Amino acid sequence: MTPALPASSPPPNWVESGHPLGWLINRLLAVEPLRQLLFWQARRLIIRTAEGRGIAWRQRREQLRLAAEPLLAASTNPAATTPAYYRARFHAYEQGNLCWAAACEAEQATDSMALRVWPQESDLAPELAQQRLRGAIFAAIEPSLSGPLQRVLDIGCSVGVGTFALRDWLVQRQRQQPLDQPAPLQLEGLDLSPEMLAVARVREAEWLASTAAATSPAPIHAWHHAAAEATGLEAGSYDLVTLQFVCHELPQAATRAVLAEAARLLRPGGVVALVDQDPDSELIRRLPAPIATLLKSTEPYLEEYFRLDLPAALVAAGFHGVRREAVDPRHRVLVASR
Repeated sequence: MTPALPASSPPPNWVESGHPLGWLINRLLAVEPLRQLLFWQARRLIIRTAEGRGIAWRQRREQLRLAAEPLLAASTNPAATTPAYYRARFHAYEQGNLCWAAACEAEQATDSMALRVWPQESDLAPELAQQRLRGAIFAAIEPSLSGPLQRVLDIGCSVGVGTFALRDWLVQRQRQQPLDQPAPLQLEGLDLSPEMLAVARVREAEWLASTAAATSPAPIHAWHHAAAEATGLEAGSYDLVTLQFVCHELPQAATRAVLAEAARLLRPGGVVALVDQDPDSELIRRLPAPIATLLKSTEPYLEEYFRLDLPAALVAAGFHGVRREAVDPRHRVLVASR
């Protein structure tokens, strides 16, 4: 029997609406001109910091949009429905994830996020920070897996940064399996933003045109445009389902619905892996008030995320053997079996 996990920590003070600091931040964000100013300040800070660390934020944005716009129709499923919560103002974008700016800046923002994990290492390159971040994540997932994986789904794949890292790890893992392993690996990504998926297709085409494809010959099998809680995909057909940095962008009801859908998609013995902010992280809990205010202004569901007992939600969705592992100063991985 798997030992019970310790109870999750209460939300950080700056998140908790019942705490004076959290209450004050909420009041500030309720003033529309001030909220707009905070959005602008947050965006300016993110871009300035990223470009100062060698990320070509604006140049890459224009390059991706030019290449991705012609792929929008092919990335759009007319039958996909967009829940109201998904139209919230995420990440300093008034249209949230449903716009070109969000899609064409997601790669750069993800690189910048990886650098922020180790702020004291000023000479750390973005690509090395990503490798370190993802390597720790996949190492935490591995103990819950057994044998080769045939079909894997990355839910909330965005523009594929985590999906491509997952692919590289799975290919390497596949090479270490016995020679008589079953059918080749099939990796799929799913997201509700067609703009994000169009950019993911551009990034995949860039990869296929590069020399890296020769050493890791595993293109993404499919990009699905659908809601994470209503994928329309076949039940019991996946060995591994991942959600990388998704749950903190969901209200609690949506998170529970997504976990139920992941349970439906997995075969018996399949594994789900959730990567996200760690409620027990001292670095997160002690964020300075100005930074916390900027962060909260761009993340509308943070309090719901920190209030949700995710291990308990996994059990309620039908999972067992839940493991929790801190993988860096900011993030944790939760892994559970179907």
